[in-house]
Amino acid sequence: LMSGVKNNVGRGINMALVNGKTGELLDTKFFDMWGGDVAPLIEFLKTIQDGTIVLMATYDDGATKLNEEARKLISELGSTSITNLGFRDNWVFCGGKGIKTKSPFEQ
Repeated sequence: LMSGVKNNVGRGINMALVNGKTGELLDTKFFDMWGGDVAPLIEFLKTIQDGTIVLMATYDDGATKLNEEARKLISELGSTSITNLGFRDNWVFCGGKGIKTKSPFEQ
């Protein structure tokens, strides 16, 4: 879904959205949480449709620019670790928009 060869990964939070019914890749994005701004991440998280599988992974630093609103939106996708994510922590997560419980796929 994502790789350096496809040129769709970068420093910060890397994200892939997958249709929960068809398995079709919907979108990929990365958000620089060291030198960038959290606002584009927040806006992107708000556009995710119900039934979408959300895959996230950090590279280098995924936490410095995260604020309470961004962490809340990610926790609504099923994350329990996002509230404790710190500077240069490694984090991988698979959740979904509309999930009713916490995701078992997080480390």
